[in-house]
Amino acid sequence: MMTVSIPQAIEIANLRVQRGETTILDGVDLSVPAGRCTVILGPNGSGKTSLMRCVTGHLFPTAGSVKVLGQTLGATDIRALRRRIGLVNPTVDVAGVHAAGAVVDADLTALEAVVTGYFATVGLYDKPTAAQRDHAAYLLSHVGLGKRLSHRYGLLSTGEQRRVMVARALVHRPELLILDEPTAGLDIAGREQVLATVEMILSQADSPTVLLITHHVEEISPRTVKVVMMNRGRVTLAGTPKEVITPESLTATFGCKVFVKRIHGRYWLEVLPEAWLDLVR
Repeated sequence: MMTVSIPQAIEIANLRVQRGETTILDGVDLSVPAGRCTVILGPNGSGKTSLMRCVTGHLFPTAGSVKVLGQTLGATDIRALRRRIGLVNPTVDVAGVHAAGAVVDADLTALEAVVTGYFATVGLYDKPTAAQRDHAAYLLSHVGLGKRLSHRYGLLSTGEQRRVMVARALVHRPELLILDEPTAGLDIAGREQVLATVEMILSQADSPTVLLITHHVEEISPRTVKVVMMNRGRVTLAGTPKEVITPESLTATFGCKVFVKRIHGRYWLEVLPEAWLDLVR
């Protein structure tokens, strides 16, 4: 029987990142199938975001190799490669500020904020074409914000801002879309709106490869084909959601006794109150 080889969007081998005496990533091996959704799951401080920064070329590894969209980092034009990648970071607040600096000017309209993605700028300093504005409006409509085009970005809810950032990340029709904890800080409605947006993207015939980074199993799309569990800078488990999302693996990874159930294709965690005493002793 012939085995069909699935192309890989990301191939990482023996990746190590060390800064001083601190080991951030330790011998990470990872492959991400192209055109599918892969989830990296782990607690805070497990190395998930550092791994993402290596993939985008913002963090230089101490050892190992990183191949993204067929290009080996360190031997390719990283600026050209980044134009093929869409990235949504989690900590965008109502002022439009990210931990690493401003993402977009809060005084821009939602439409203008999306348009800045064409120029990779904080403000809108270049005059967009009619086609660019039309495409930005289409993307906003696609993420459920068609009636918010002229609303000021800084006055949108946090969930709406996050969806604007998803639309902004899609302007160049990226081959790889990285969502780094995209629902961080959102209430239930805001979270579900962002997850519904991700689901719509995945449902498209020409969907980009999606890499979702999270520490919540509830955010794992039913369309996910691979889950990678991380802890203390290492990959501890990788496989299909059914193989990885188990009470035993989650308890070991998060250091908290949990139960897990699957309802309508989504996973949900349960922590019993009697476990609380063990957590605070």
